[in-house]
Amino acid sequence: MSVERTSSGRWRARVKDGRRNVASRTFDRKMDAEAWEHSQRRALNLGEWVDPRAGREPLRDALARWMDGRAGLVASSTLKADRGRLAYLSPRLGNLPVSAVRTSDVQGLLDDLTRRGLSQASVARVRALLSSFYSWAKREGMTSTNPVSDTKARAGDATKPRAEVYPFSIEELREVVAELQQRSPEQAELALVLGLTGLRWGELAALRVRDVATVPHPSLHVTRSAPDGHEVRTRTKGGRGRTVPLVAELVPLIAERAAGRDPDAPLFTTPEGNRLNNSNWRRLVGWSRSCRGRRVHDLRHTAATLWLSNGIDVKTVQTWLGHESAQLTLNLYSHWMGSHADAAALARLNALLGGTPGGRDEKPGSGARGSSL
Repeated sequence: MSVERTSSGRWRARVKDGRRNVASRTFDRKMDAEAWEHSQRRALNLGEWVDPRAGREPLRDALARWMDGRAGLVASSTLKADRGRLAYLSPRLGNLPVSAVRTSDVQGLLDDLTRRGLSQASVARVRALLSSFYSWAKREGMTSTNPVSDTKARAGDATKPRAEVYPFSIEELREVVAELQQRSPEQAELALVLGLTGLRWGELAALRVRDVATVPHPSLHVTRSAPDGHEVRTRTKGGRGRTVPLVAELVPLIAERAAGRDPDAPLFTTPEGNRLNNSNWRRLVGWSRSCRGRRVHDLRHTAATLWLSNGIDVKTVQTWLGHESAQLTLNLYSHWMGSHADAAALARLNALLGGTPGGRDEKPGSGARGSSL
């Protein structure tokens, strides 16, 4: 029998794979033993069974092993940030076996972090980290479920300021590029490329000549990233490749860089032909003297806001930026979109109603005054 009474009066359930006992557990009640045995046998038949012993490792230890295995696969800055987030997990969940963590445990942790003042975005990153770990743990046979799947990072105090982005206007971008060109004409072009394509610095550094496409339209295939100080990774931060179109202004610049070169050669390099480094590039072009208080990463925001303000839909912008979801794009740029969309709409209305802020064409000598909108 798969369920039998022990000498102590409890009930032992055994799970068999053929003639081999693969797991057993004791219960106070027979019905509980039978229910557990049935669920385990069903999982065996479906190929979803997980050895209960495999999930007994404390979550803290398993997380450390998983994190060590990611070294070299993700950017060092990402790994450092994720190790910092482990500090939020260990005190509350660290001693629990991997397979014993429940959805309610995870949701309780996330809600506690929100109450302690972490932003919704920060809590979401902790959640994403734990979910990625459990995806790995399932593949390793440590658990059959992901207790993070049905949780959410709830919004906290709505009065807290949202993360701001500081894009350049197109006029500012051209002014900055012109100033950088006075110090390093060839390297200054990189600022223009970043500001009109929305690439991350590491993605720009990893581009090869073969990543330049001319059909069906001029574009860049973004499939890799080269974080400063690390080997090229065959995946981007978003985890998937994408195609970013090139505006006409960039086409001759990119074509000149690629002309006659080996397909596997880096598209952009230092003046000496070495791999790009963000810090060295900023020193070479004198970024701090011309950046108007912005970061190089704000060139990416510049492209995004330029696209959105000119009527390109959020889903397309999400794809071009390589964001995981359109919601992320909205979260970053919705506030900016609002003010600029209002201005653009008002300009269109003024043009429709006569081309003047007042809403009418004023003829010389008519004395007419336009009404305000």
